[in-house]
Amino acid sequence: MSNENDTIFDVIGEILDLSESQIEVLSDQINNSSLENIISTIEILQKRDFAVHKLREIMVKHYKKVLETPDLQGVIESNTWLFGNQYTILGAEEDDFQRVALNLRESVKGIETVDENDFEPADLDAGLSIDGVRRQVDLFLARKKLNFNSRGESYYQCTIIEIKKPAIALNEKHLKQIKDYARIISEHAGFSMEKMRFEIILVGRKISERDFDINSALETAEAKNEPGLVFSTKNDRIKGYVKTWGTIFAEFDLANHYLLEQLKIKRKSLEKKSSDQLVEDLKSPA
Repeated sequence: MSNENDTIFDVIGEILDLSESQIEVLSDQINNSSLENIISTIEILQKRDFAVHKLREIMVKHYKKVLETPDLQGVIESNTWLFGNQYTILGAEEDDFQRVALNLRESVKGIETVDENDFEPADLDAGLSIDGVRRQVDLFLARKKLNFNSRGESYYQCTIIEIKKPAIALNEKHLKQIKDYARIISEHAGFSMEKMRFEIILVGRKISERDFDINSALETAEAKNEPGLVFSTKNDRIKGYVKTWGTIFAEFDLANHYLLEQLKIKRKSLEKKSSDQLVEDLKSPA
């Protein structure tokens, strides 16, 4: 009870420190919404900021370690907003679509094959275990949800996210894989409906310094003002994107920069946290 009283006094103290105009603003906000909703909204933004902070730590300092697929899978499914606000409500209930999409993925030649060309020379020189990486499984998420276009017409937005192992550097081989995947989808009878649109998102820790194709495609697509777009069909029914974790974090920072600056969130040091602890923290939805 003592701790609860201390917390209440802390909150009251903060309110008493507000200026008269700030108290009026707070009163207006509570009248227009509720204190509970205001706190909940701030908490969501704080949790997302902390999640990006922890994922950045994993991708910078712990990427060479084997990350158990069920754990990282849980992280992604709890934080689908990482790929954009439009993916915030990607649920896990579309098991049928996930299964069919995964079966089609297995038709892509060599999609699980890992060789030396998939790593940066510096990582190999630093003792990265290729056999250890080969034991990891690429992460795959496929979801379908009902959407509406500007004319109020409904369609199914199908999102497929292919996440390569953190130790792998994306290159032209991986770009070809998602293009092959797009071709297989376009030829599949069950996915031929005009009311189905597809986004295939390839995610990796970084793009290989030796790659030409991905970087060239990204530069060519800049005119469309769609970050990460690397190909699209003539009618835009199927689009392919390549994103690194760095660009995902940067997009989050840019989209939320103003609010985060206003909140002045104090981030705790993650220096003493292991990759397992960070992954466990991230499995709680943000």
